Amino acid sequence: MEFMAKFYTKDEKDISEMIKEAARISGLGERLKDKTNTYSKGMKRRLLVARALMSKPKLAILDEPTGGLDVIHSYYIRETIRKYAREYGVMILLSSRDMLEVEHICDRIVLINKGKVVAEGTPRELKEKFESKNLEEVFVKVVGFA
Repeated sequence: MEFMAKFYTKDEKDISEMIKEAARISGLGERLKDKTNTYSKGMKRRLLVARALMSKPKLAILDEPTGGLDVIHSYYIRETIRKYAREYGVMILLSSRDMLEVEHICDRIVLINKGKVVAEGTPRELKEKFESKNLEEVFVKVVGFA
């Protein structure tokens, strides 16, 4: 985390704050001192999300942020992402195949199939337009079965 924080600032106080924020986001606590090759896949995923958000960027691009995580940690990461988007004005560009996760995190959605935009709107708009209970059902209706 310290190595990554130094890309953003040289100020030791700011670096220290970013590291504390990364520790809080990741929930790894003292394990942050361990070598990452000893981490599980889920721990590495939490570390990546923490690294992306620790500097409170204006835009964070996250690809499957909860991939490989158990239910508790997935929930924690989703809530952290939502918090950052709202509290710090961070725009999150989320790429995910998990439509239920997308529905939980995102305010606006663009569904893409084979490189083309097939639908866009808020979760509510898309569910109403396609008369669906959730975004997974919307996606299936929009792209059909291959």
